[in-house]
Amino acid sequence: MTLLDFPDKISAVIFAAGCNFRCGFCHNPEFVLPEKIRALEKFLIPEKKILNFLDSRKNFLDGVVVSGGEPTLQKNLIPFLRKIRAKNFLIKLDTNGSRPEILEKIFAENLVDFVAMDIKNSPENYDEICGTKIDFAAIEKSKNLILQNKKIAHEFRTTVVRGFHDAKNFKKICEFCNGAKKFSIQNFRPQKTLQKNFEKIVPFSDSEILEFEKIAQKFFKNVRIF
Repeated sequence: MTLLDFPDKISAVIFAAGCNFRCGFCHNPEFVLPEKIRALEKFLIPEKKILNFLDSRKNFLDGVVVSGGEPTLQKNLIPFLRKIRAKNFLIKLDTNGSRPEILEKIFAENLVDFVAMDIKNSPENYDEICGTKIDFAAIEKSKNLILQNKKIAHEFRTTVVRGFHDAKNFKKICEFCNGAKKFSIQNFRPQKTLQKNFEKIVPFSDSEILEFEKIAQKFFKNVRIF
């Protein structure tokens, strides 16, 4: 259960295993690295059990958050969302924006109420922080799909990491997301990272995070730090 992941809603969170990015700062490596996912196989929860659980919590939960990993990699994501929607739960989807064709289908069926998309860095620095070659055109298309959809609530969010983000490229991130209703800033935390060398990186100070916030406030009315 979470009170934070879906704004103003009491929600259950479902983590989907598997990701096509290799962000060194990622704090969920067990949902990203194939060898760690294999180690978790005995703990994976069957769909039927998840749906039964949701049935048992109808009077307590407002919504369901589908997170990851990267949920849009799941071949049965859309049928799964349909089943949740049929139970009259609100649905929030977390995504890295790498598969706009899946978002298009989800939006066409009105299968989510809220989308949160991670913006990793400024356009020219995307590959570096994601740890792999990125199709940035796909990222941009997802961003545009979200901004153009007037029915679905959204937020864009960036985890700021010392050595990868500074005022200059953070401004470019904000320019890229200009028009968003909500933008969130998360300070990197050096615990349980996908790449061990990231655990040595010193997080930004509170005053430095506030400087990022000031930049974001020039572009967005709703800015939060979490």
